[in-house]
Amino acid sequence: MTSSKSTKQELIKKYFTIDEAEELLPRLERVLRRTIKLNKALDLLSSIEIEVYDDDYDNLKRITKLNKQFHKLSHEFYASIEKIEDIGGIIKDLETGIIDFYSKFEGREIFLCWKLGERKIRFWHEVDSGYEGRKPILDLNRKI
Repeated sequence: MTSSKSTKQELIKKYFTIDEAEELLPRLERVLRRTIKLNKALDLLSSIEIEVYDDDYDNLKRITKLNKQFHKLSHEFYASIEKIEDIGGIIKDLETGIIDFYSKFEGREIFLCWKLGERKIRFWHEVDSGYEGRKPILDLNRKI
């Protein structure tokens, strides 16, 4: 895996071969599944509406607990996203579990494209094209 640095403000890009990226998939899959569950839980908590009346102490306590739970899950959610990024994955679609990895092919940056549930990385695409522009990995040399 190689890295390049430009400025302090930019993130360090990690470039992977197909084999290097595939070695990360079991760990990445665990973190990604947890992140998706956390996202759904946060959506559910966000949808709860409680009316508060000045003299309703029990409701105030419930709201405090819900807010505490929301912020705890929110912290865990963003920590999970950071783990995915630290591993080297770039989340493209959290709902369907699409992750890209930077790679290089013929001197240019490309993305190795993986979707949750796939056992191997089977597709790639140009950096400026999305999921719809995926091409079979057979088009690339396994040594990239």
